[in-house]
Amino acid sequence: MLHLPPFAPTRSLELVEARLARRSRVKRLVIALSAGVVALLALVPAASHAQAPVVEANPAPAAPAPATPAGTMAPTPGATMPAAPPADTMPPATQPAPGIAAPATAAPPPTASPAPAPTGTPPAAPAPAPMAAPAQPRPPLTTPPPPPPRDAMVQRTAGSVAYICGGVAEDEQVALQSEARKYNMSLLFTQGARGEYLSDVDVKLMRGGKEVASFVADGPRCLVKAPSGTYNVRATYQGRTKTATVSTGGKNAQMRW
Repeated sequence: MLHLPPFAPTRSLELVEARLARRSRVKRLVIALSAGVVALLALVPAASHAQAPVVEANPAPAAPAPATPAGTMAPTPGATMPAAPPADTMPPATQPAPGIAAPATAAPPPTASPAPAPTGTPPAAPAPAPMAAPAQPRPPLTTPPPPPPRDAMVQRTAGSVAYICGGVAEDEQVALQSEARKYNMSLLFTQGARGEYLSDVDVKLMRGGKEVASFVADGPRCLVKAPSGTYNVRATYQGRTKTATVSTGGKNAQMRW
C-alpha cells in the first residue's frame, strides 16, 4: 500500500507568496522604466524648441518634404541624418533656406573672339558706287498764249460755224475785204438813216427752227463760214431784235435799226 507524504500547507503558501512578490517587483520595475521613457521623450522636443533658430516674421513657405520611399523610416525630429553617398550627376538646384546666402553661380565660359586679320594683308578696297544716270533735261514749261482781246479781229468758232467780225477802222475794212473769199456769208449791222456802224450785237443763226450758232459781233461786219443752206438770222441790239433770211453765198446782208 502506497504511503503519501503528509500535506504541508505552510510550505505551499510560502512558495505562492514568493512568486507573487517577484511578480510585483517586476511590474513596479516596468512601470518605473515606462515613466522614465515618457519623461525623456517629453524633454527631447522641449530641448529642440529651445535650440531652434529665430526665423523672420513672414517666413517663406517651406518646400514640401520629399516623399519617403516605401520601406524606409521617416527621420525622428532632432536626429541627424547620415550623409548621402555622392552621385554621378549634379543634384537639382534648390531654393536656399531663409538667412543662408545662395552660392554664387559659375560664370559662363568666355566666348572666343575672332582672330585678327594678318597685318601684312592690305584691306579690301570698297566697291565703287554705281554711276548715276545723267538727269534728262526737262522741257521748258510753255504757257499757252493769252486769249486775244474780245474786240480783236480774229477768227472764232461757234458750233459748226466759223466767223470773224470787225470793220470799224479803215485797216480792218481792208483786212476783211481780203478775207471775204474764205467765207460764204457776210452780215452788216447799221442804224439810222445815215447807216452808222453798230457793234456788240447778239447774233443767232437758226436752221429748221433749231439754233446752230450764237455769238456777239464785235464789229459792224461779220464774215461767216457755215454749212451750205439757208439760215434765219436773229440779231438783237439794245433789246430790239431784227430778223433776216440769208443763204450761203449771200454777201453784204444788211440789218438796220
